[in-house]
Amino acid sequence: MNFNKKMKKNSGFTLVETVIAMGIITIMVTAFLAAFGPAVRGVQKTISAKEANRLSSSLEVELSVLRADEVGTGGFGSAFEKAYTWIEESDADSKDNMILIYQYRGDPDSVREDGTLVPLRSPTGDEIPGDDYVVQSVVRRLGESEVQDELRPGIVEGRVFFVKMTQLVFNNGSFVVAGEESAPGGEGEIIDPTPDAEGSRDSVTSFEDYPEVMLATQAEFFVMRSSLYQYIQNTFDVSRPGKPIFTRNVTVSR
Repeated sequence: MNFNKKMKKNSGFTLVETVIAMGIITIMVTAFLAAFGPAVRGVQKTISAKEANRLSSSLEVELSVLRADEVGTGGFGSAFEKAYTWIEESDADSKDNMILIYQYRGDPDSVREDGTLVPLRSPTGDEIPGDDYVVQSVVRRLGESEVQDELRPGIVEGRVFFVKMTQLVFNNGSFVVAGEESAPGGEGEIIDPTPDAEGSRDSVTSFEDYPEVMLATQAEFFVMRSSLYQYIQNTFDVSRPGKPIFTRNVTVSR
């Protein structure tokens, strides 16, 4: 009888044993993170770099081409005019001028005039990729009529990115972002990137008056908290986009 009571009293771990065990586990976890943490971060950086390259390449391509629906009345006369306009207006308060990069599920059997696929009309969730739909990457401004249809639940794929561009100008021996480091110009403004003999620069009011062959800009990429059109149109504050996830220099030419 007394033996059974003694066994019950001594069953389980003591506080000291528990503390020692937790200490050992902590040391093991710390050693594991020290050994494998850098490798994990390296993989994450590689993935991030690939996505950054994809996004910046998509933007550069879009700024260098003129889609079929952008030609004619109300459109642009050249790809350079389009790029110039997008750069000049990318920071405007009007959400219609916001530059977005995203992917959506398109119908492989239905192509629009601009070469992009028509989004799936009534997705059920059982569609087979490559058969029922193809993931289409696009760069558009929010005011384009196609955006609302592409940023629907079940249609938009992954994250939506917002791009803001500011001209780069030559200042004190190097190219810097306009408006920074005492450089002239600023967001929403295009100026002659190089000073004249007196050191002054002229503001450019039209792409036709831009004196150089190339227009260099800094592109800041931001990620949206939600990929749905309703959030971007009604909730997102374009004047407070937060911190960019990465920045790239982009150059367009005539």
